[in-house]
Order: sequence, then structure tokens, then C-alpha cells
Amino acid sequence: MTEFPTPPDDEDGGDADAGRILAPEELDIADDEHVTQIDDGRFVVSPSERPADDPVGVDAHATPEPEPEPDPDPSAGDPEPTLDSDAVHDWLAEDVGSVSSRYGFDVTATFGGSVSQRRLVSNDVVTSFESLVLWYAQHVDDDTPVEEVLGILLLESNVPVRYPPRSLERILESTNLGPEDSIADLIAAVEAEDGVQL
Repeated sequence: MTEFPTPPDDEDGGDADAGRILAPEELDIADDEHVTQIDDGRFVVSPSERPADDPVGVDAHATPEPEPEPDPDPSAGDPEPTLDSDAVHDWLAEDVGSVSSRYGFDVTATFGGSVSQRRLVSNDVVTSFESLVLWYAQHVDDDTPVEEVLGILLLESNVPVRYPPRSLERILESTNLGPEDSIADLIAAVEAEDGVQL
């Protein structure tokens, strides 16, 4: 076998191996840690230094493993609270009951297909009642005066109403009648006024 002379060192202090011809045993790269054999006589050579974020053995084109699913929120599976009429009534009862006033109401009603609501809280029992019945009478008939609607409702209802004696005195005072006048005079005076206002 022909021996190849080793070239002299670079006179300028260069690398002595630069430009040297490799021997056949130096060409065996199968055992190199940076070489992977993919087929007979075919190799993939990796750089001798890898970036810190490119670990050996990881295929850059491989699909990354999916992130683990987070633990489910225990409250996410809770059903939504049911909003029905019972729940609304319970909430209204609690809400109206929480006010500091002695009297109050929260009413929703339909009048001929139109829905109306009224809410009031007060320390005056008369004010509370008056507000409720006036609101109701105003929505029963838009064309009839409220006082007439209330009179009709009371007259047509099956609930007897007992008025105090003072109410009769007010009726007599409104007609300008005296003790000498008869009941017939009272009836005539009331009819002339188209009713009695208590």
C-alpha cells in the first residue's frame, strides 16, 4: 500500500491537520454520537454543537404532544337555576319583606292583554291601600273616572262595605239638605248629582 507523506506544519503556526488526507478508518462515522444511520450506506450527520433548545433525538417535524387537559371546574357542571313563577314569587316575597317600611306590595297584573306592574312601600296603611286600588281602577277602564270605577267595583262585588256614620254626614253636607228635609229629598238630591261621593 502506498504511504502518503505527512505534510509539514504550517510555517505560520497554522493547524498541522489542515489539508491532510483522511485514512479509510477515519472515514468510519457510524459510531459517532452525532451520526444516525438511516439506511445501508446512508447517514444523517448532526452538527457537533446543538442549540440549547434543540435536544438530541427530538424530531423537529414531529407533532408535539398535546398539553394535558385542565381539571374540570366542579361548578361548571352545575345546572342553571330554574326561573319559574314559584321562584319569582319567592324572590319577590323576600325582596318586599326586606324593606324597612311597615306596608308594601309588588303586583303584576294583566288588563285586556296589557301587562302592568306596581310596587309601593310605605308606613301609612291608607296610602298603601289607596295606591293599590287607584292603580287597579285606572287600568280597568281608561274612559271612566277612577272614582266611578271604584264605586262600581264595590257595588258589584259580593263584599259588603260598612261605612262609618261620618260618611252619611258628608253626604248630607254635600246636598245642602237639613233636618226638615225628607228621605225623598235626599234621594232626589243624590240623583241630581249623579251619585254620591264619600
